[in-house]
Amino acid sequence: MKKVLVVDDNVLMRKLIINLFNRKEVAFEEAGDGKEGLQKLAEEPYDLVITDILMPEMEGIEMIMHVKRRFPNQKIIAISGGEPFYLYMAKKLGIQGIFTKPIEPNMFCTAVHNNL
Repeated sequence: MKKVLVVDDNVLMRKLIINLFNRKEVAFEEAGDGKEGLQKLAEEPYDLVITDILMPEMEGIEMIMHVKRRFPNQKIIAISGGEPFYLYMAKKLGIQGIFTKPIEPNMFCTAVHNNL
């Protein structure tokens, strides 16, 4: 079974993402910000990380930079409802995909499955 970590400060957004998938094929863990996401990544490996960009404690860009240093092969997809510039910055850090909120479910699911 593939494992995905969903990092977003909005619990409803985390649940929405998780509910897009068949949980018999994919196991999900959740984190409320980048700091918690890094802690979970240090404890166990994930096939994919889906992260929001604008969050308290540690934003997504900072988390992505830390992840790429510690786990250079980690696959990451970023999502954001903020300025597109932040997603552009995230893409420049070498992640697999970017999506603006509200996410388009079919394209998003395809991107996730392609990176598992």
